[in-house]
Amino acid sequence: MQQCPRKKKSICKGRLSALKHLEQPLIGWCLDQRAEGIPVTYALLQIRAGQLDEEFRQRPEKSQYHMIRALCRANEIVLRCVTHQSQRRPQDVADEALEFLVVERPIVGAPGVNLDVVLNMDQTPVFLSMQPKRTLNLRGETTVNGRKTSNSTNRVTASLAVSASGLKLKPMLIFKGTPNGHIARRELPALPQRNELVMVCQEAAWQDDNNMAKWIDLCLVPYLQEYGQGAAAILYLDAFTAHFSASTKAKLETQGVQLRAIPPGCTGLVQPIDVGVGKPFKDRVRQKWIEWMMRQDAEAPVMTNASRADCAAWVAESWRNLPQSILKNSWRKSGFSWFPADVDDSEDADAEIADVDFADAEDAEVADVPDVAVADAAE
Repeated sequence: MQQCPRKKKSICKGRLSALKHLEQPLIGWCLDQRAEGIPVTYALLQIRAGQLDEEFRQRPEKSQYHMIRALCRANEIVLRCVTHQSQRRPQDVADEALEFLVVERPIVGAPGVNLDVVLNMDQTPVFLSMQPKRTLNLRGETTVNGRKTSNSTNRVTASLAVSASGLKLKPMLIFKGTPNGHIARRELPALPQRNELVMVCQEAAWQDDNNMAKWIDLCLVPYLQEYGQGAAAILYLDAFTAHFSASTKAKLETQGVQLRAIPPGCTGLVQPIDVGVGKPFKDRVRQKWIEWMMRQDAEAPVMTNASRADCAAWVAESWRNLPQSILKNSWRKSGFSWFPADVDDSEDADAEIADVDFADAEDAEVADVPDVAVADAAE
């Protein structure tokens, strides 16, 4: 019993798999495909096994499925959600990310560099409705119902920025609406969070050149005045168009800020907001939404969406409660740390690629392309 793995419910290994003779070629093929970033399903493995073994191909499809599934589980291979999509091989992306860090590490790690002004900023969507896709339900029911709020696809864009020392800049919230309309001029300035957040409007609730200029004037400049102490600031941004427009570059140059680009496709490995800030921030926002949902009337004919005031309160409190340790660690991802003293051996960095979570991924990919088709929020 002492030799039995803790997670096993039985010490008996069971009968040998009928695919034992195909285990090595099938599992090897599967892992080779995954190393190239190619998705593999049970159906693909069934086809591959049928190509290798005529007897397997003659079996009923349901039998094939169960045999393939058992073989995968025996080799610790399970179905996973894709957290990052790319047209390039994962290893190529990782190599480019490491080459980028080879250039940047001496800059941010140089003696005398003020880490308070080594900054990263990125946008992430915050949805006004976050219904889960799964729910507790009685086993066996064929239809599992789930109610959603009206206009459940409405979202705002949050521009978040952090320093390498773990400091936060004031967030900017971009709501859907006319830049100089009633929401921007009357409603947002009256919200209690007006001193904690910069709140603006844009037709698609997205970051554009005008909102980048507002972010620089209202978020970046006040921060540099407080923490810059005359030191040259370095701002790392991804390759989003508004980040490197002529007007943005000129405005940052006027403030003495050095603008540096994170290579496309590498943000899930080296952009601190994507690596270590986005998920804990959104987890806290989601918890606020859950608490808000618990207070709603379940018997109402239609569940209404959260208001802009609710969203502003969630974002302000979630951002305020993010600990400094999380922000500092976001610059020190294992294998891809920005600081030379934290760099792992090359073997450790390569091993990290196999288990990397490109996520936000979830967040990064959604945030990179504006969703112009978002349902209108009545102004």
